[in-house]
Amino acid sequence: MEKIYLFIAVPASLILLIQTSLTFLGLSGEIDADFDGDGDVNGTGESGLTLFSVQNLVAFFTFFGWGGLWLRSMGVAPVFTVLGSIFLGMLFMLISMGLFLLVSKMQRSGNIDLNNAIGKLGEVYIPIPGNRKHTGKVNIIIQGALREVEAFTDDVEDLKTGSTVQVIAVESGARLIVKKYERGGKTNAL
Repeated sequence: MEKIYLFIAVPASLILLIQTSLTFLGLSGEIDADFDGDGDVNGTGESGLTLFSVQNLVAFFTFFGWGGLWLRSMGVAPVFTVLGSIFLGMLFMLISMGLFLLVSKMQRSGNIDLNNAIGKLGEVYIPIPGNRKHTGKVNIIIQGALREVEAFTDDVEDLKTGSTVQVIAVESGARLIVKKYERGGKTNAL
C-alpha cells in the first residue's frame, strides 16, 4: 500500500512545485485575448476560487500521498489511513486554494485605473473614427506609465494619428472616450 501512496505523492509533488514556481513568476496560465473585427470580443480566464481546478487537484493528490505514507509509517490501520489521507488531501487543497487566490490578487493589485485618465491629454496612435463608429488607440500617461488604450470619440470628424486628444470619460468596456484637444490652454500631452 505504501508504494501506491508513493506513486501518487512524488509526481504530484513535482507538479505542485512547478505550478507554485510558475505562479510566483507570474506565469500561472492566465488567458487574456482581445480580438478586433466587425465586433469586439474580450475573453479573460483567470484562476479564481474553484474547487476542481488542476492546481487544487494536484495539491489534494500531493498531500493525500504523503499523508498516507505518514499514517502508514505510524502503523495506522489501512481504513483509517485512507480516511486520514483524504482528510489531509482536502485540508491542504483548501489551503492551496487560498494561497493561489492570494497570489493572484497580488498580481492584479497593480492594475491601472482608467478613471485616472479623465481630463488628461494623449496622442492618437491608431486613427479613431468619428461618431463612435469603431475604436482607435491613444497613447496616454496614466498613473506615471505610458499606456496604449482603446478609445472612441463622439466628434463628427475622424481623429488622425498624431492628433492631441483629451479624455472626457471612461466606457465600461475599459475604453476611453476622447475629444479633439483645441490648443490654447495649458498642455500636458505626450
